[in-house]
Amino acid sequence: IFINTMDYKGQQLCEYIYYFLAIIFGSVSWIIGYIQSDFQITFYGWAIGLALSIILCIPDWPMYNRNKVIWLDEVGLEKAQSNNKKSKKNKKE
Repeated sequence: IFINTMDYKGQQLCEYIYYFLAIIFGSVSWIIGYIQSDFQITFYGWAIGLALSIILCIPDWPMYNRNKVIWLDEVGLEKAQSNNKKSKKNKKE
């Protein structure tokens, strides 16, 4: 199974896309619905923006994985235990 995780900058981009779509679609549909005196237009415009943002933000698209997170190497259990023993000896002295 190929698992791809979104990096931190990808999460930020996803959030910006969601905010942009929600505000633009909501504002435009509210203005058109107000002019037409029809709440249904406002709701459908908002729903289209929501559906588009779900399609763009929920899947882990490759555009969200451009900045790979580099993790530190794993510290072995033996090394961690030896460091623990050394620190305990230093505290006793």
